[in-house]
Amino acid sequence: MEKKKGILGFLSQTFMLFGIIVLLMSIFAVIFGDSAKQVSTIFSLGSKGLSIGTLIQFLSAIAIICVLRFVFMTDTIIKKMPVALRIILMFTSVIMVIIGFVFAFGWFPVTEVRAWLMFLISFAVSCAVSTFISVIAEKQENKKLEEALRRYKEKQ
Repeated sequence: MEKKKGILGFLSQTFMLFGIIVLLMSIFAVIFGDSAKQVSTIFSLGSKGLSIGTLIQFLSAIAIICVLRFVFMTDTIIKKMPVALRIILMFTSVIMVIIGFVFAFGWFPVTEVRAWLMFLISFAVSCAVSTFISVIAEKQENKKLEEALRRYKEKQ
């Protein structure tokens, strides 16, 4: 599991994710905002940008997700649980948080099947990309540690 990083690590991760989401959603707003204005509260300003309310909603959702990541992906709260179960519970919790925000803030029409399919597809793609990046980062970290161990053994 991950090293403990404290509040600065939490804030760093939260605001990094917030920046990425705001950048992506700003691009979507410019491209699709005017046509999505009537469908989603996220694009209430059309192609002019994102409202303060939407930004606060995104920041809140991301902060909750970062807390969930801390709960499920560190040994601080949950001491012994298989990694696969942690990941399943993490993704399930994140989906539930997003569904809660969809219903609470009208991010997209809850009765529209196409909107839910698009949500599920985008969530699956983002999970796949983040998993791929995590695997690559883990392999690079392991390679560095193996190299350091090899050098240490050579010196001994």
